[in-house]
Amino acid sequence: MSSPVINQDMVQEVLSYLQASVIRKFRVMNKECNKRSYESWFLDLNLHRTNSVSGYFLQRYKEGGDKLRTSFIQERSDVRNNGVSIDFLPQGKVNIEACDASNGILLCVNDTGLIPEYIVCKPTTKQYQIIPNPKVPGRDKSLGITVVGLDPFRYKICRLSKSPGMNRNLRTFACEVFDSDLFTWKRLKNLRLPRTDGLILSKPVQASGFLHWRSRNNNVIRFCLKTEAWSFLHTPNFGVFPKLVRYEGKLGVIREWTNKDQEDVHGLWVLKSSFGKKWEKVKDIKSIWGKDDILWTPSNDAVTLCSWERVCFYNINTEKLDILHAIKEFASYGCFPFCSDYERVDLEEGRNLKGVIVKAAKFV
Repeated sequence: MSSPVINQDMVQEVLSYLQASVIRKFRVMNKECNKRSYESWFLDLNLHRTNSVSGYFLQRYKEGGDKLRTSFIQERSDVRNNGVSIDFLPQGKVNIEACDASNGILLCVNDTGLIPEYIVCKPTTKQYQIIPNPKVPGRDKSLGITVVGLDPFRYKICRLSKSPGMNRNLRTFACEVFDSDLFTWKRLKNLRLPRTDGLILSKPVQASGFLHWRSRNNNVIRFCLKTEAWSFLHTPNFGVFPKLVRYEGKLGVIREWTNKDQEDVHGLWVLKSSFGKKWEKVKDIKSIWGKDDILWTPSNDAVTLCSWERVCFYNINTEKLDILHAIKEFASYGCFPFCSDYERVDLEEGRNLKGVIVKAAKFV
């Protein structure tokens, strides 16, 4: 007797009422569900039915690096910002340094005092937690944060920093991991890379339980939050200017080239397996303005574009372009994709119980 055919439309209708954390479990079990649940129509419907928000935190900088301000813009131009901001955080020179885009958790740094203050927060519920910050030499650092559990709530932070001193053959980076469950930092073995390559200390891309950085030779350096181990893979050898993104929950890479019609094209590849090293070509995206930069891939049929003049949401299938934000002054931008519900998490409780440790930060 054959198995009954699953009505995918009915499945999508039911899923549209569920929180993102529940949908992620269904994606693993059903390939068709996984594909359709990343389409923009479904994501918009799910945001509406679950009272969630999706958009981008923009940080504007003057020439010289002084922050102007941080603002939040909705992904949908027809929806007003429902009070999402970081204005509730302690006063000072506060910058966003990392974000778990799927769970709406930010890592901010208050750079007012002698030792910068690390703050983990959820802007939709206005909760925050100050965590220890062991001082390390230098200011060249890269931070990534990932939620590794929701019940109970748990997150990990990875911090990379250039190690002092020179080596003729190697570039060395100190690696530290903060575990909210233990509420302390752990020093791991240094990351050592060939002198001919090296790590670009940019904002890592989080996907499938890994944090991913790009190397100077356009390779991918990834860190597993579960095993706390490093691995390496090559990007597709096609086009130029590789950019790491997340696509349908997996790591993706975008590379640019000019086609035979002299059109600028962005090619998108995705890892076949979250733990593998083989890439699969997904699609080509023609440039809209010629010098636009793809900031993010919020769904499998849309991209977020940025130029010196604007930030836009572009639907690839319908070729519809929505301007999310017009840039009125000359400034450099930092952009953090953000999606969140309004459910409270265990942040304030941890701050009250463990806050005494903050002043005595140390490694284990």
